[in-house]
Amino acid sequence: MVDVDNIPKKGAVLLVSNHKNALIDPLIIATTMQRDIHFLTRASAFKIKAVYWFLSTLNMLPIYRMRDGKETLAKNEAIFNACFDILNANKCLLIFPEGTHDIKRWVRPLSKGFTRIAFGVFEKYPDINLHIVPVGLNYTNATNFAESVSVYYGKSFLANDFYNKNDINTSTLQLKEAVSEKLKALTTHIDIEDYENNIAQLGDVDFLKPKEVNQMIKNLPNTGSKRILKNKPSVFWKILKYIIVVNSIIPLLIYRAFKPKIKEIEFISTTKFAIGITAFPLFYWLQSLLINHFFGGIIALTYFIISIILVLVTAKTK
Repeated sequence: MVDVDNIPKKGAVLLVSNHKNALIDPLIIATTMQRDIHFLTRASAFKIKAVYWFLSTLNMLPIYRMRDGKETLAKNEAIFNACFDILNANKCLLIFPEGTHDIKRWVRPLSKGFTRIAFGVFEKYPDINLHIVPVGLNYTNATNFAESVSVYYGKSFLANDFYNKNDINTSTLQLKEAVSEKLKALTTHIDIEDYENNIAQLGDVDFLKPKEVNQMIKNLPNTGSKRILKNKPSVFWKILKYIIVVNSIIPLLIYRAFKPKIKEIEFISTTKFAIGITAFPLFYWLQSLLINHFFGGIIALTYFIISIILVLVTAKTK
């Protein structure tokens, strides 16, 4: 986490972030800042009523896209109005302006949805000052368990400075360009036209440091010894990993059963997270009951605590 102080402590804030890792992205942002935030989430996640209620309690709002059906787009009017009210109440709103997630290391063309919110709030509440804070998420490997991530918060700027009610089209283009350039500075950006070649030339670099990696990209193909190699997993971490595999065989088999059903690679980490906070502790608890039956409560409780700690330490040690 870098430059979290760039987030204004008061006032309306629109957080705009690149989108790599499905539901993990908003969770990471929410846990690295002190202000409460509201999220715009794709509507397909809200189809089940129980899930709709649960996501709503987490300050998540559904946003509808063409793929959800043309008739659903009208529902966005109510969502946009809710966003305007949230910002007018001097709260934070998080949006992913790329529109969808993509595991590749590049900033995709931005949709105009976030500009509609930024400028729409001025129409409803002309006196509001809206701060925009760009956010860069950088994963070592977004699909692997317990991989590292860095979060960079860029300097805030006023959306008011881009707003011209007499020329919304130009205002939209200028704001999209400004946000795009800021996101490209906060995360690794490799032009998609020569993506595979460039990613191969970069090799095993530390993608948690986007500023350095982006400079290397500019110098390709002559990176040579300038490469910043990422830290290799320690021997201690490898030992812990094998212990956890043996101790958690059932939850790992559950994930293996779910894995073929994951249609988008960006949802792999989300699935792992969901299983990690449910199947793992439940399995440890059931094993603790069995240990309690044969060896007593003290040993069972010790086993349960050690099992949880091993998972947490492994996630932090790699």
